[in-house]
Amino acid sequence: MSALALPSWTALRGDARRALEMIDAWSGSSALAAVVAVFGQSLSGQDGEDRLKWLDSFAAARWDFRQGGERDSITRVDLSSTQIDTVFERANDLGLAGRETPTGGRYDTVMMTGGMVRAGIVKPRFVAELLEGGLECNHILFLGGFRPFSEEEASLAQALGVFADDEFGAMLFGLEQAFGPLGEPEVFDGAGDTPQSSWRQLSWYPEKLPRVSVLAAPSSDPFHRRANSADTYRFWAGERRTSAERSVLQVTAPIYVPYQSAVAVSILGLDHGLAVETVGTSATAGDLGEFSQPFLAKHHLQELRAAIGAMLALRCRLAPGPFSMEG
Repeated sequence: MSALALPSWTALRGDARRALEMIDAWSGSSALAAVVAVFGQSLSGQDGEDRLKWLDSFAAARWDFRQGGERDSITRVDLSSTQIDTVFERANDLGLAGRETPTGGRYDTVMMTGGMVRAGIVKPRFVAELLEGGLECNHILFLGGFRPFSEEEASLAQALGVFADDEFGAMLFGLEQAFGPLGEPEVFDGAGDTPQSSWRQLSWYPEKLPRVSVLAAPSSDPFHRRANSADTYRFWAGERRTSAERSVLQVTAPIYVPYQSAVAVSILGLDHGLAVETVGTSATAGDLGEFSQPFLAKHHLQELRAAIGAMLALRCRLAPGPFSMEG
């Protein structure tokens, strides 16, 4: 089958109906049914929101390998060869791979989402590839938080030559590596009671590049957790975005594209009226030699679980009643 469309937002009439149709086609696809089948279950008899609710419960029971930890906390997972093969065979169809090419040639903002230390290097590399290929934008934004490295991540950072101890430092390193020495930044910040309630933005105005920024956003629950993707979207869109920024190309790692496309549409599209599209980084940008990130079947399943939850949440917002799809 051909690759399935993922939720996006054009900020034009009909977006809600189109996004709803994309979600239902994705959740009812033969690709997702095939993955569920190799875990002993069937999608038959379910439809729409009921199907996603069933999938959400199923995925929480079978594919939650993080158990509340960070993405690098997933340990050994016992999967059969059939399960592994099916996951990889269906990855492109489900949007977990092969989504490197934007549909447009120009966006107001190219926004990278933060992540583990490799993301700090790989995502700016990929944005540099896009710009070299002719993509145009006014603002390159790296959006994350003040998440400290784990012991394992700190060791990897040292091996990669990243002299930082948190996500924000890794994002700054990656921007400098991809776009050359950026010089002294324009600094904006706000101090909170904890590091997780504080924020900081550095911006540069290179002569031959769009504006470049790195932003660590505060958590909406700073005493219990770091800023998550939703927190960072809301803070940028509500507090730090300029009025000229109306279209966004979001860049993330390949396996996170379905999840982050749904979350971005919900917050940037529905809440803030922005056009938003999500792509994944290329294999060339992700090539870190012996330190390259191996996306295994267990990682795909974990992010498939996250995607199902995000698709369900977005669908509930798009279709809470009989007249909800008119926008």
